[in-house]
Amino acid sequence: GRARPPRRLDTRTPLPASRDHLTVFMLRASMAALSWQRARSPLPTPPTTCPRRLTRAVPPRLLRERVNAESPLRVAAQGVGDAGRPSKEASPPSPYYTLYSSSGGLNTSPTSVRPSSSLSHPPLPLPGPLAEIRGRFHALGATEWALFENAGGSQVPSAVASAVSEHMLQSYVQLGAGYPHSDRATGVVALAHDVVETLMGLVPADDGGSGGAVVLGASTTQLCANLAGCFDTIVSPGDEVLIHRAAHEANIGPWVRLAGRTGAKLVWWGAGPAAEAAPLDTLRAALNHRTKVLAVCHVSNLLGEIVDISSVVAAARELAPKCQVVVDGVAYAPHRLMSVSDWGADFYFFSAYKVFGPHVAAMYGSANALAQVEGSNHYFIDPAEVVYKHEIGGVSHEACAGIVALGGYLQCLANCGGEEGDDLSLDGGYQLSAAQPIRDDGTGASMPPPAPLTRTEVVAAFEVMTALEVPTTTALMRYFCALSARGAVRLLGPASDDPAVRVPTISFVPLVPGVTVYDVVAAAHRAKVAIRNGNMYAVRLCEDLSVEAGAGVVRVSLLHYNTVDEVARLVAAMEGVFGGSELGDET
Repeated sequence: GRARPPRRLDTRTPLPASRDHLTVFMLRASMAALSWQRARSPLPTPPTTCPRRLTRAVPPRLLRERVNAESPLRVAAQGVGDAGRPSKEASPPSPYYTLYSSSGGLNTSPTSVRPSSSLSHPPLPLPGPLAEIRGRFHALGATEWALFENAGGSQVPSAVASAVSEHMLQSYVQLGAGYPHSDRATGVVALAHDVVETLMGLVPADDGGSGGAVVLGASTTQLCANLAGCFDTIVSPGDEVLIHRAAHEANIGPWVRLAGRTGAKLVWWGAGPAAEAAPLDTLRAALNHRTKVLAVCHVSNLLGEIVDISSVVAAARELAPKCQVVVDGVAYAPHRLMSVSDWGADFYFFSAYKVFGPHVAAMYGSANALAQVEGSNHYFIDPAEVVYKHEIGGVSHEACAGIVALGGYLQCLANCGGEEGDDLSLDGGYQLSAAQPIRDDGTGASMPPPAPLTRTEVVAAFEVMTALEVPTTTALMRYFCALSARGAVRLLGPASDDPAVRVPTISFVPLVPGVTVYDVVAAAHRAKVAIRNGNMYAVRLCEDLSVEAGAGVVRVSLLHYNTVDEVARLVAAMEGVFGGSELGDET
């Protein structure tokens, strides 16, 4: 069973002297694996130089220009293996740094990571920041595959994996018990909530925001189901539940079941005739004073279109003042900045395992919205302890350690740059460290507290990520738009590479006679490009778009760490299926 934890620690203020050296020690969490573990299963760790100050991030325009200059999109569409590309030997492996030596002291000498076996497609030279960013993801250097299935789950920085491992090896105990190991675990869980609040843009009510709290859970599907179960007392016969059919089933099924349990009327908000995710005129027509729940997705995991959540919330407040707006942000959060307090939604979900973190999800609830529902944790837990009441069975402690390390990675991205004219570099990120394990007498080394993740750093990190997505998104969209113009594929979602309009989640259905989605995926896999086909748990949207739900669509989904060279490999594989295409000089 889970012991009731004490009040969450405020990691921004000094801790009691008797526990400071222990709790703060864990709050830095463990990014380096134990030396014996590294010897058995080496994981690269980030550079030790992690300045606390935030240098001004390179403006997206400047970063985009530099990325474009170093990674010509025209090359991407011409296939791979062109003459003049550097060989693998000409591109030395990115340096990694081992944080602590076997003797326990700092080790700042770079070590070479053995490159993967010979690639059939020699890579393009990467822009400076992208090479360093990819160097922080062990998985990206350990495989020959281009990983384009990121909408199903991102890769994690090596630091996140190390933090999870270290927590399980050193502090895998229950919360709130008062001994050093438990204090460390309690502090990590508290700090993880702080990181997620900052990441989501929660503004406390005292600072003029919507207040509220963040609840962590196993998945967005589970959190949505738990929340819908809390609505039985506030939804009645005669009320209406309005559901966005472009959504993942995670934010549909629970509300369908709620309507069935309570006798409320089920109302659908469907995709538009041109496969647009969110025609606002039809939403306004569906809202009325009886609407109690509006379940909407911020980005369809098939269409990739960004829904204007501020306009959705404004329409709900105007036409359905008693409505609770519940937003699935899973497909949005890996690409663009979350600002839950600014948007005004009542509830907002995202999955950390699709945003470079461990397999855990988060639910934000505004203060007003959380006051209207009671969590379903044990009856003896005080409803005033809102987070505890909604975190049924407790949250994964080791996942919380990974979330804290994710905060450090965002800090590194925020420091990716400097003044205009400076060389791009990747500095920064506080680190959680377990270099000096708890001793038998319960003492540990006194270490300064980590610099907390700031909202400024989160904003800067997402500016960098958005800018890095532009070249790959443009290359993919121009290619698939050209295929669509030829009648070779049916492209779903907006035919745009504008980062304000879509994210790089691109779905299509082949139209060439005799070519199936299975053929397309098989061709990509032969080129060692990881994509997939299926309905992606958006069965209702597939039905609305007359797409056979079993075979579904082909989906290609990128993140900021993907490269133009990887896109070129996919284009070459697709040309083997669909034949040549006149793509234009700029493709």
